Amino acid sequence: MPPQIHHAITSLVAGTILIATMPVSATANTRFERGSEVYSQQCAACHQAQGQGIPGSFPPQKGHTAELYNATDGIGGRQYLGHVLQYGLTGSIEVEGTTYNGNMPAWGGALTDQQIADVLNYVLTAFGNEQRLAGEFQPYTAEEIKAIASQNLSGKDVYQLRQAVLGQSTAPSRDDSTAQSAPELSLKKAIRDPLYVAVQNSGIVRALPSKQGWPGVAGAHYDALSPDGSRLMVSGFKTGNVYVLDTANGDVMASVAIGEVAQGVKISPDGRYGLAVAPTQGDVAVIDMNTLELVKKIPVGKVPHNLIYSADGEFAYVTLQGEGALAVVNMQTLEKQHQIPTPGLETPHNVDISANGQRLWLRDFTGNVGVMDLASETMLKTFKVGSGHGGIDVVPGGQYVATGAISASAVTLIDPESLEIVKNVDVGVGPHGVRASRDGRFIYASVTADNQIAVIDSQSLKVVRRQPVDGKFPFWIAVPGNP
Repeated sequence: MPPQIHHAITSLVAGTILIATMPVSATANTRFERGSEVYSQQCAACHQAQGQGIPGSFPPQKGHTAELYNATDGIGGRQYLGHVLQYGLTGSIEVEGTTYNGNMPAWGGALTDQQIADVLNYVLTAFGNEQRLAGEFQPYTAEEIKAIASQNLSGKDVYQLRQAVLGQSTAPSRDDSTAQSAPELSLKKAIRDPLYVAVQNSGIVRALPSKQGWPGVAGAHYDALSPDGSRLMVSGFKTGNVYVLDTANGDVMASVAIGEVAQGVKISPDGRYGLAVAPTQGDVAVIDMNTLELVKKIPVGKVPHNLIYSADGEFAYVTLQGEGALAVVNMQTLEKQHQIPTPGLETPHNVDISANGQRLWLRDFTGNVGVMDLASETMLKTFKVGSGHGGIDVVPGGQYVATGAISASAVTLIDPESLEIVKNVDVGVGPHGVRASRDGRFIYASVTADNQIAVIDSQSLKVVRRQPVDGKFPFWIAVPGNP
């Protein structure tokens, strides 16, 4: 039996995949440990530490991955699993009687060929999977994954491969491109202020409407603007670095190492500090935005993910995905002041604050939103929204709160006064980052599987433009005037 794996969770997304080989030799043991580390850091948040998944949101790896590996139709299960890791999976699947309508992101580009091979080797020999395999398991190699990576496939293409591997019908998937859409606006009208899109798997920031692509930001994940709009802070999911870019030309001004993985970033309202989350270490890194140097690392708790400042910049509220809580950081002392539980949200993920500074809006990892009253530090209400995780934005003007759902296809709009869901706007598969224009007229969503920015008119509540990002896996959006 392989050793038990009890590692802290971080993030990943929906689908079906993963990993490794029995530690019967030093080489196999090393391979297993490498795969376990990748799984712990990138996969366990969705598929869970013991591979059990989250029913209805993220399918299990225990049992199901071995079943897929044993399949012999189509390209065969072994090849299929490599394709899922490399290109993602988009479409409705059923596992053990439970339906998953979601989007597994592509990990090619975010992980190396060796890391993909290691994590596949791990999953296929952990969780009791090796006992379910037909025949002796031959570990994946980096060379095998590299050969798979030579194709140009989408998650929808891989879904068709899945159907063939399982001997199921390959009915065409629903075309989301015209769902709830109005006549398309011009790019100039739809994006009137600069929009900065972190395109994770291409390692670039795409500036719109200019369409400039700024390289040098490997694993571009979260991004945030300085108050004057002159600097862009970008987290490197793949590198654990934080990059600071000059928005006048896209030049990388600095690269600061903060940990194994870098997640949420924000620049303080006065522009003095940039904060960046290092989930594996449980820290928030403080970067001086004048010297562009690391000032301090603040321990905040288990698996921090993202943050928002109070309107006056006195505090920063950090989501603790591993504790079901928020850490409150005093920006004068640069110390954690206290912690606030988030009942009803076990995995708080992303966060925004109301214009009056009285309420926090929280998005969790598994399809829920909560609103908290800061004065009493109590949760007022929780909402069931689209599956998986996503961004959340209090739209300027206060008409809506918008949230994405990376494992679904809609942006959910909530009335912040009545605390009722107004509408789910179909934007395409895998919307994650959500930010509105400074005047609140347009809501922008990064559609990860379709590699587009969907533009929602906040008056008609229809998609009025779909703008390609010319890259893979647009994850987050930074907008002037709406931090």
